Amino acid sequence: MVRGRYVHEVIEGQAAATPDAVAVQVGEHTLTYRRLDEEANRIAHRLRDAGVGPESVVGVLLHRGPDTLPALLGVWKAGGSHLPLDTGLPAERLRYMLDAAGARLTVTHGGTAALLGAGHRGAVLDLDRERDRIAAAPATPPDDRSPGRDPGARDRGPDDPERTHRLAYTLFTSGSTGRPKGVQIGQYALLNLLFSMRRWHRSQPEHRWLAATSLAFDVSTAELYLPLVSGGRVVLADDTEARDPAAQLRLVETAGVTHVQATPAGWKLLLAAGMERLPVTAVTTGEECPPGLARELVGRVDRLSNLYGPTEATVWCTGTDLEPDAATVPIGRPLPNYRAYVLDPALQPVPVGVVGELYVAGAGLARGYVGRPGLTAERFLPEPHGGPPGSRMYRTGDLARFRADGHLECLGRIDTQVKIRGFRIELGEIEEVLRGAPGVRDAAVVARDDDQGEKWLAAYVVGADGRTPDQGALRDRLAATLPPYMVPAALVPLDGLPLNAAGKVDRAALPAPGRTALAGGRPRVAPRTPTERLLVDICARVLGVADVGVRDRLLDLGADSMRIVHVMAAARRAGLDLTLRTLLDSETVEDLAQALDGASRDGNGTEEEEGVAMTWAAQTTGAVGPPGDPTPAMVAHRVPGAAVALLREGRLVGVQAHGVRSAESGLPVTLHTRFQAGSVSKQVTAFAALRLVDQGVLDLDADLDRYLAGRRAPRTPAGGPVTLRHLLSNTAGFSAAAATWWRPGEPMPELDAVLDGVTAEHEPGTRFRKAGSQWALAERLLTDVTGLDFEDLAAELVFAPLAMADSSFTPPGDEHGTHDDWACGHDQHGRPLLDGFRVRPVRAGSGLWSTATDVARLAVEIRQAHLGCSDLLSAPLATQMLTEAFPGSFYGLGTVVDGSAGEREFGHGGQTAGFRALVSVRLRSGVGCVVLTNGDGGKQVHKAVAASLGREMAVGDD
Repeated sequence: MVRGRYVHEVIEGQAAATPDAVAVQVGEHTLTYRRLDEEANRIAHRLRDAGVGPESVVGVLLHRGPDTLPALLGVWKAGGSHLPLDTGLPAERLRYMLDAAGARLTVTHGGTAALLGAGHRGAVLDLDRERDRIAAAPATPPDDRSPGRDPGARDRGPDDPERTHRLAYTLFTSGSTGRPKGVQIGQYALLNLLFSMRRWHRSQPEHRWLAATSLAFDVSTAELYLPLVSGGRVVLADDTEARDPAAQLRLVETAGVTHVQATPAGWKLLLAAGMERLPVTAVTTGEECPPGLARELVGRVDRLSNLYGPTEATVWCTGTDLEPDAATVPIGRPLPNYRAYVLDPALQPVPVGVVGELYVAGAGLARGYVGRPGLTAERFLPEPHGGPPGSRMYRTGDLARFRADGHLECLGRIDTQVKIRGFRIELGEIEEVLRGAPGVRDAAVVARDDDQGEKWLAAYVVGADGRTPDQGALRDRLAATLPPYMVPAALVPLDGLPLNAAGKVDRAALPAPGRTALAGGRPRVAPRTPTERLLVDICARVLGVADVGVRDRLLDLGADSMRIVHVMAAARRAGLDLTLRTLLDSETVEDLAQALDGASRDGNGTEEEEGVAMTWAAQTTGAVGPPGDPTPAMVAHRVPGAAVALLREGRLVGVQAHGVRSAESGLPVTLHTRFQAGSVSKQVTAFAALRLVDQGVLDLDADLDRYLAGRRAPRTPAGGPVTLRHLLSNTAGFSAAAATWWRPGEPMPELDAVLDGVTAEHEPGTRFRKAGSQWALAERLLTDVTGLDFEDLAAELVFAPLAMADSSFTPPGDEHGTHDDWACGHDQHGRPLLDGFRVRPVRAGSGLWSTATDVARLAVEIRQAHLGCSDLLSAPLATQMLTEAFPGSFYGLGTVVDGSAGEREFGHGGQTAGFRALVSVRLRSGVGCVVLTNGDGGKQVHKAVAASLGREMAVGDD
């Protein structure tokens, strides 16, 4: 290995050698080595123009996709280093990391800049806005005249200290003092790791690595760069696939993946998702691998390696291959250019078999902690027993011993640091956040084990002045400050913390949390159905919580993404056909029971309950015929009428009408019968708003106060601006509007009266919440900037251009309405609603009346726009509409986006009293359907139509 080389220079060499080989694959999108190198060069030129040079730290806050690797390599080519940021982190933590690392610029796209919150003061380079300028930049690497460097200076060759020690990246890990600490890794250290792994895996150009790890987790560097320095391929999971183990298994199969790495928790999720035999080289890393799991994995993969290393030693420093009959799981021997010592408190080596503290040294050590010289000196010590003069060793804090065969065994920690799902967590950081909360005098946090050996966090708080701290406020504070994996599942109020004889907190004496500590003070609702009773029993037994209620949140009960696997296994043993996707998508035991029973609620769904469960489990092959007869489902669930539209290859290929408009009148449903579409309205509103953005009338990311007449957008005391993107993505942070529906002709508040009661509860862009208040302000915004009534602007911007002649935001019977072919709503017993329907003042969120044909036309146009084939909406805006706007939400801009079952699809569900609506279209194949019904049992008709198309739809609350 040449000491002065950079990682991107090695990749440049590979691009020169194999320019037409595929380097990166993301879904259907691929980048050859030539194109990857050229795109990275163009981004590098733009970054240079923005002032990036040697020692510059650049934040990278991107959704996982085609931009990811060109942006990361572009930062290096510009001379800088990157600070990878996770889109799931709270805004406060993101801003702290950027400030602490000294990052003056952050690369964003697809609305991720909003995740930084209003308090962010640094510069942002948005790749979407800069596309044209970047495309015009040279495709060759920038020269070495970096900003801030002497124009006459030139590299002195491979041994130039600047080249040897140049910073590659900074990653933050949990810190015991209450703030995360940034670990600085140099280019040489990273290249040493990659070349060591290239030898370890005997890397070949035909190797394909699954890259599904967060960029903010250091093991992601192996997935991203090892294939590229070896001529192989990175198979990059997108945001949805990275959270879905079933989707990852499909990627392994369809993309020909040869190498997969995951934490032990991640491997358990893959096993739970149906992993059988995988012909791959597998790596377990990040935390201790239980022997039972290791034995199970060895029998299912071609090769299983256990790799160990702290972030401070550049990902991994020891490793071993595991054998089927191993009783223990060692962490192996040092990798090339690494050294390992097991030392006593006097820093002297202990004999073989004796436990001491593990220290590591070698070429992979980090520079230290950014801005923390004292901590760097404490953890990075002079190496007394080997290595070149001046070398250092890192004190890991792990207890270890050497076995007689030369392998190391790791035996736990000497401090309170814990690992949960591979993440390092300093309990002191969580305790400091709690102690800083109003009304809290003291706090302690412990990691507890469930009966499956999985760790979870419990916090104990002592109130000031004898008062009990507000659990809700504490949970909000933790969620706004810490990553999700560091938020304790339980909050237990105590009069005082137990102390041992030395006057320190006796953590072993802290009591086991009860339900009230986990369920956030919610009143218990007892199970009412056989399925609910069975699920409550399973959760109580597996999670160790007494008195579980059906409306307790599973996450509050400690069922995180790992422990939920044990709930699923127990449910399957009890005979319940429960899938991991259903579990991860369900919030409460009640939700789970409804998903399993196929039950629907009464017809009074609120805006807070609106959403859509539109996952199709398998894609048909070959031709798709017309949907089967949905009338059996209509009869079984007392749905009088339905209209169904079928799409194939992005075209409307058939429409059917079934049943009657009203059980009283007996008039048949026709192809022109209008149904109330509920939240499908939001797609119309978003399409209209984005057309105004295309026309330059609105800016998607501008402060709304620029446009609103006679009103200001609600905002928090910090004063963060609210934008159109926030409204359309359900992230404005507003309080909920009253979820009240009125009969036709009843006195109803005006839109302004609704807005008068709306306040800002959270910083915009930091929380996802479905609330009608956001759509109320969107309606007011659109009418203010156009001067048109909402009905008229929808007609001008959407209905007329798309020939949606039977669509309207004017309800039936209104004095301005002329359409008399409309469906009457019916309750769960099939009885017509008095006066036929209900209305709300927020038309933009729920006021649409339409036909299956018209709704299908809109869906077709949205897909066409995404493909760049629309005259009405530009492709970049349509793509943003179909991109998840908030991590884990399944929501884009006015639409639901779901890739959990493989091919990405979009649509929306609509639920109003007496009506159920669904639109769902797959982006690539263009296969989909629209189903409009006039009964509260309509979701079962949706399911029947999907089944007739060869798919299984998980029907839940809309």
